[in-house]
Formats: sequence, structure tokens, C-alpha cells
Amino acid sequence: MKYQALSLFLTLAGASQAQPLHLLTEEYPPFSYRQGDALLGISVDQVKAIMAAAKLDYTMEMQPWARAFSLAERTADTCVFTTGQLPERMARFKWVQPLVLDLMILVRKAGQPFAPASIEEAKRLTIGVHKDDSAETYAKQQGFPRLDSAPSLDLSLKKLLSGRLDLMIMTRTTYESLRRQGQPIEAALNLEGTRAGIACNLKVPDATISAMQVELDRLITNGTQAAIYKQYGQPEK
Repeated sequence: MKYQALSLFLTLAGASQAQPLHLLTEEYPPFSYRQGDALLGISVDQVKAIMAAAKLDYTMEMQPWARAFSLAERTADTCVFTTGQLPERMARFKWVQPLVLDLMILVRKAGQPFAPASIEEAKRLTIGVHKDDSAETYAKQQGFPRLDSAPSLDLSLKKLLSGRLDLMIMTRTTYESLRRQGQPIEAALNLEGTRAGIACNLKVPDATISAMQVELDRLITNGTQAAIYKQYGQPEK
């Protein structure tokens, strides 16, 4: 009986222990990208700092965006970043934010004549978007009829530079990063501001979300977030 009682106690104790939080992101420089075996970027560095300060166990891995987003919505103890805070997403996740305040823009290949003066003019053109990304959701909401949805930023960029797309939607921070890398692209039209953060499965404990938010707020107020932006050659958003 004593052995059975001890066994039951250990089983219950193990079940009550918090599981590591599984943090998913995508290849989307300068917010998140691989460098050798390391994951780096404006968002990655913030998230690592948050988790260390909050003393939370976690894993972090890179996945295609659509898969990462779906896993975070369906799987307990899972979060995805950097996730745009669209109205239709708010109730589907618990949020830690903002990691990023930015601007969505339309981008063309350098030297191309596509220069829409408005969203309505841009709707006549073929627009590249990232599958299940906030840019795709925004474009669908605005009624863009000619969307080309790709599973990665790199693939959309290749299509843009090869002439298979007229324009592409991305954040201004990403645009500026790609320009510094020598990519021959130009801004064509500003769209609207974006706010993004960490989107966590609804089963992630509120105490975990609160601990993460406290540490993100601390990063913002003590200047660490601004320093991370500066480290990657970006002004604070």
C-alpha cells in the first residue's frame, strides 16, 4: 500500500509540473532567421530575453509559417511569433505584445514601372503575399483579386525579382533589411500600420502569459527592445 501511495504521489506530482513552452517562428529576417545552428533576429532576441528573465523552460524552432501558426492554435503549451494582431485572431490566442510595431508596404522590383497611387490601383496588379500571414489576411480583406500566396518570404521575393509578380507586401523593417543586403527592390506604396507579438495557445496558463508580458514590458521600458532594434540596424518601432 505504501508503495502504491508513493507511486500515485509521484505520478500526480509529475502531471502537475509545467511543461516547457514550445515557441515556433519562421524564416523572416530581420525578425527571425538562422545563422548556422543559431536562431537570431529582432523578435528571437526579445523572446529569448523574456524567457530567461521569467525563468521559463522552453524550446524554440523554425517552421513554415502556416504550419507554425496552425500548431500554435491547436497544440497546448505552444506559441508562435512574430504574429500580427488582427481582429479575427485576438480571441483565438493569448497574447504577449508588442514585439513589433511596423508598417506594411507594397514593394516592386527596382526599375519596374508599377507605382500605384492607391490600393484601388494596386488591385489591378499581381500581388505576392506570404501564406496565412497577416499581409495575406489584410490583402483578402481589402479585396485584392490577384494574389499569389507562397509558403515563404524567399519564394515570393524570387517571384518578384523574376517578374512573376508585379508587387509584394512586406513590413518596412523587412524591406529595409533586404535593401541593406543588396536586394534590388523599391517601396511602391504604404499600406497600414501593424502590431505583432507572441500568440499562445489558449491552454497556456495565464500565469505564464503574465510572467512573459511583465518581462516584455520591462524590455521596452528599460531600453533593451530599442537596443535590440539598433543591433540589427533598425530604429525602434
